[in-house]
Order: sequence, then structure tokens, then C-alpha cells
Amino acid sequence: MPTLVFHLDDGSVFTHLLEDGTTTIGRHPDSVVVLEFPSVSGHHAVIELSDSGCFITDQKSSNGTRVNAVEVEEARLSEGDRVAFGDVQAVYYEGEAPAQTAEPAFAQAPQPEVVPIQEATPPMPKRNYRTPAPQRNRAVRVSSYPDTGGSGCATAAIVIALFVAALLAGLYMRHHKETEGGNFFNDVFKRMGDKLPKVEIKTTVDPNAP
Repeated sequence: MPTLVFHLDDGSVFTHLLEDGTTTIGRHPDSVVVLEFPSVSGHHAVIELSDSGCFITDQKSSNGTRVNAVEVEEARLSEGDRVAFGDVQAVYYEGEAPAQTAEPAFAQAPQPEVVPIQEATPPMPKRNYRTPAPQRNRAVRVSSYPDTGGSGCATAAIVIALFVAALLAGLYMRHHKETEGGNFFNDVFKRMGDKLPKVEIKTTVDPNAP
């Protein structure tokens, strides 16, 4: 006859023989197997034994039913399976349970692999590759106006000369056009010569001169 051997936290062990039909397991007194532990629900699980095998079904318990550390809703039990009702551990045997010499090592639920968090590589410090601007001596005042004290007269003379040259060039072109090829400068000098008073120079000879 199949057997379910319970191993409690205080080291005690008790065995329950599974009969054909349904065996209820839970904390409630109407259960076939009463487990008065906080992690066990009132109606925790049901074991059904028939010619087709032994099956365990979780009854939507708070802490779940696990077979070989895997939480299940329904599973078929095989020889040596470790069954957990909340925190209460048991071992299923298809026949009479062997003599218990030591508490078997129950399989623990697989723990997630802890991947160490790699520290982020610190950012590279920013560097300024531009040549820094030369530091100006604050004692020296820089004026934005150019010094034109020495070249002012020369500039004025150049401007006046350019103005006169442009004026003469304009007069020359206009005279050349109006006179149909006349020379402005020759005509100006000629007119100026005509307006000058003529001076007649006479030489007087003194008859008494030796």
C-alpha cells in the first residue's frame, strides 16, 4: 500500500497509509490528514489513489503544493517523490516506507542565478584641446578706436586730391564732348592768355649817352 511519510521541523516523523480513493490534506479538522501548521491552508491538497496511479491536486492553497521543489496544480506521484504542503515536507513511497535512519535531504526550489551588477565605467573627463586665449594684462587699456593722430593730414590731402582729380576729369570729358574733340587744358590756358593784359616793352635810347 502506498505510503506518505511526513518529516516535521522538530525532527519527528509520522507515516500515513494511502487508501484507495480520496485523501484530503489540510489544516481544517475535517481533513483526512490534519496538518496544524501556519503555512498549510485549511483545505490544502487532495490525493487520489486508483488503479491508474496516485495523483495529487492542489486546492488553491495560499503557499502552494510542490513536487520535487516544483510548484504544481496537479501531478502524478512516483516512488521517492518529495512533496511539500507549504513548509511541511513529505516523501511518497509506492509501498511500505523503509526504516527511517535519517531525515532525507529535500530538494530545494531552484534559486535564481545572481548576476553581479557591473559598475558603469566612469565617463572620460572632458578635455579642452583648443589653445587657450592669451591672458590680457588688465593694467593696459585697449581702445577700439585706431590712433589717427599722425596720418590725419595726409589722409585729408589724399581725399582732396582725389576730389580735384575727379572734378577735372569730369570737366575734361564734358569739354571734349561739347567741343567735339577739343582739349580742355589747352583751351583753358589759351583763354587765360587772352585775358592777360599785354605789356609793350620799348627801349628808349638817350642821345646824350656816351
